[in-house]
Amino acid sequence: MPVPEAQSLRLPETLDRPAVTDWVARRPALLRAPFPKSLDCSALKRVDSAGLALLIFLRGRGVALDGLPDGVAASLRVCEEAAAGVGDAASAPRREGFVTALGRALCETFAAWGDALAYLGELLWWWGASLFRPRLFRWGDFCVAFYRGGVQALPVVGLIGFLLGLILAFQSAMPLRMFGAEGFVGGLVGIALVRELGLIITAILVTGRTGSAFAAELGTMKVNEEIDALETMGLRPVRFLVVPRVAAGTFALPVLALFATLCGLLGGWFVMAILGFTLSYFVDQLTAFVGIGDLIGSFAKSFVFGFAVSAVGCRCGLTAGRDAGAVGTATTSAVVLGIVLTAVLEGLFAVVFFAMGW
Repeated sequence: MPVPEAQSLRLPETLDRPAVTDWVARRPALLRAPFPKSLDCSALKRVDSAGLALLIFLRGRGVALDGLPDGVAASLRVCEEAAAGVGDAASAPRREGFVTALGRALCETFAAWGDALAYLGELLWWWGASLFRPRLFRWGDFCVAFYRGGVQALPVVGLIGFLLGLILAFQSAMPLRMFGAEGFVGGLVGIALVRELGLIITAILVTGRTGSAFAAELGTMKVNEEIDALETMGLRPVRFLVVPRVAAGTFALPVLALFATLCGLLGGWFVMAILGFTLSYFVDQLTAFVGIGDLIGSFAKSFVFGFAVSAVGCRCGLTAGRDAGAVGTATTSAVVLGIVLTAVLEGLFAVVFFAMGW
């Protein structure tokens, strides 16, 4: 249907908000397709933002603005350039400066450390509350986590410990034989396993097996919105989900470390038997090189490592995203952070024990 006055329309002298409203109201078809081919703008002398918006709209629809005065044309050009610049700025990605990027990274790091400290404080608080009020502790979850993370890990931990002692004895026997000191293999294997290697290997295995399992379990609960349901009911996820798992990991790792050390000593004795030494000689070497202080120090470290590995795994699970990829990322982070934290703690313990003369 043809639009009235479609070939040429004449604009008034003033195109402010009231004039635009009145002029468009008189021509309701003006803002609908098909649009007029041209507008006579020769009489136009004064415009405001509403008038410029109307002119920009019409020009964008292909309407020719005939006789547009120079002043109005300049204002219209400035508005169009500004609109184009805003669109380009909105579509183009913002480039951060070095100071901005550094500040953002520092703020994110401090926020992450603050969240980690808050998580550690809440974990210790609920654990302490469970000691004074045992009914708050979820013994069923503790037993299940201890069985899965401790009892079921005995075969692989024992195998790795035996092979570690076997390899360590074989590798140390050859250089010591050059000096006629292969009889000290038992003492070397004993002190290495009791003081460091047995616990370190066990902590790494627990990190890869139990810490990652905690992260995957809690991450899956996060995806299924089970943790959100607990918070909606006013229940703290740290108390119900984290404390039993961390307690199980804390008490399971010393048992596993002791078992791995015994299996490693068995492997060392196996090599000593091949070299022609008796069991009593091997035991004498152990008692000569390994003291009660070594056992106490290793046993104390195992509790700290178990707590750290389990707490990191649960933390990664609680902070996981809400998709399958995020659960995998949380599991990977739990393993990596657990191993790094184990190495850092071992270094700190080494410095402390050296200062104490152990």
